[in-house]
Amino acid sequence: MKTLKRIAQTGLVCALLASCATIPATSIYKLRNFDIATTDVSRLRIAVQIPQSIRIMPAGVKMTIAARLQDGPVNQSETFVLSELDAHGLSGEQRPQPAKWTQVAAYRLEPADIERLSAFRDRIADLKQRHGDQVKGSISIGVDSCARALIPDGPVHITTWIKSEETAEYVVLNRNLDLRRAAEKAGRALEIEPCQN
Repeated sequence: MKTLKRIAQTGLVCALLASCATIPATSIYKLRNFDIATTDVSRLRIAVQIPQSIRIMPAGVKMTIAARLQDGPVNQSETFVLSELDAHGLSGEQRPQPAKWTQVAAYRLEPADIERLSAFRDRIADLKQRHGDQVKGSISIGVDSCARALIPDGPVHITTWIKSEETAEYVVLNRNLDLRRAAEKAGRALEIEPCQN
């Protein structure tokens, strides 16, 4: 794979948070009141921590919201390109502090996408009205990236957070997910294209 698309994918099944093995137990508790169907999405934030050797591409952070019937295929899915907070003069917003040799960037929905997400939530509500608790929802975060320097052997860690009006703080979705190990589990080597400039 030439470019590592969807560098991190975190499943957040709102109805079954406890079943999400990738989410720390403390985060499951903090997310107990979070529901993408009702939250104020204008206040939704995503943060990503990556090694300094990796650069997130412009418009490279995406949030996909999906719904499916239990044990069935995805019925509805919508992807939103997130916008970095700093691009909106919001660099002062509180965000997680980066660990050594890493960088953290925080993102939000574009204002134009808030209406699109509201329409998508209406479709999910209709699906839930017809199928009840058989409908399961998920959120995944994908990051398109390039390598700004040679990536050394060993673990390549990424951490993702989510913040909403219900959490009031950034809550860990994945902590130190090893991209190299994830790629190896998928039967391929970790390959990230060099940045062009």
